[in-house]
Amino acid sequence: MKRYPEYILKKLRQREGLEEDDKSQDDKLNRMTANIVFAECLQWEGFFGYAHIFKDWIKDIYGVDLDNMNG
Repeated sequence: MKRYPEYILKKLRQREGLEEDDKSQDDKLNRMTANIVFAECLQWEGFFGYAHIFKDWIKDIYGVDLDNMNG
C-alpha cells in the first residue's frame, strides 16, 4: 500500500472533515490514487478545478506526464 507523507495525510484528513491528527481513516486515504490525492490537495489549498492545468504545465515544462505514472 502506498504511504503518503504526514503533511499530505493532514490535508486529506481535513478534506474528509476529520481533525488533522485523526488517523482513523488513514488506510482509506493511503489507498487513494495519486491523481485523486493531487486534486484533493489542490482543492484544500483553494485551487478548485486546476489539477488538469497544473498537470499540463508539468508535462509541457518538464516533460513529465503525471497521468501516466504508476501510483
